Amino acid sequence: MSLVGHRSVLRFIYFLGVVRWYNLILLVISQYLLAAYILLVKNGSDKKMAFWQFLTDTTVHSMALATVFTVAAIFIINSFYDLDKDWVNKSNMALMSRAIGTGQLANMYIVFNTVGLLFAFYASSKVAIYFILFQFFGWFYSHKMQKIAVLRELSASVLTLAPLLAIWIHFSFEVPQLGWYFVGLMVVLLVKDIMKDLAGDRGNLIFGYRTVSIVAGQEGSKRLACIIAAVALLLVGIAAMQLETVHDVLKITGSGLFLTFLNTTLWQRLKNTAQLKWMLRLQKSVVLFYFGALLALIIYRYVLFFVYDVITP
Repeated sequence: MSLVGHRSVLRFIYFLGVVRWYNLILLVISQYLLAAYILLVKNGSDKKMAFWQFLTDTTVHSMALATVFTVAAIFIINSFYDLDKDWVNKSNMALMSRAIGTGQLANMYIVFNTVGLLFAFYASSKVAIYFILFQFFGWFYSHKMQKIAVLRELSASVLTLAPLLAIWIHFSFEVPQLGWYFVGLMVVLLVKDIMKDLAGDRGNLIFGYRTVSIVAGQEGSKRLACIIAAVALLLVGIAAMQLETVHDVLKITGSGLFLTFLNTTLWQRLKNTAQLKWMLRLQKSVVLFYFGALLALIIYRYVLFFVYDVITP
């Protein structure tokens, strides 16, 4: 391979790192899981119809592609604005961005947003409007909001939820219990972002990024995360007690919030800041649990039923 070809391969690998390809894959899988679950509930006992609608819903497929390009563009613009800070917090990310070049990143940001909008317009005009707002919010977050405490963490969580909410909106809010699922996931993501900001305090402080951890301090951040998880868990528990039959989605939500509460409680007891990385990994595992539990539920309600025809919904 020539030197030029070798450099092109390296740049492509660096670019995959900048757009965080693993996050994109997880996000798209999550969108399809939500779509599959909504169709499963919507069609009741007709599992074959649910499966057929899942395969032929071009709007969902277009939204998934629009999500890939739009979220990749948000990661690009975020790395563009965070280049100086990343030299302190995440030097490998800064090196990848510098190797690609800021001009190239800016061009790719425009291209990816454009392609994302084309897929959104193919889905529908309403989807296109949603993604235009999503793209603007992504730019505004990178440009302004990530330097404001609380708003930074809240907006980062909302940006993660936005593609998933798009699926629920597309299905006209079928399965209203998913509202609790999104509330729980929002809390789980918010706690994760508070932990993540604490791990990057040094660069945030040097370059004027006001985060919850900088404003409230380490102990204050721990208490805030624990209180948020406890209040959310209490609200879900109260909601569950009002129901004769607890919905599967509510069970997933309650389990995820309980794991988050345990994680934040353990975090409060730990004094060694080096252990924060393990707490952050545990919290990321709770995020994966949310989608893994939904996948397990789909397999139980759909795949096993489809194969054995013995499990009732």
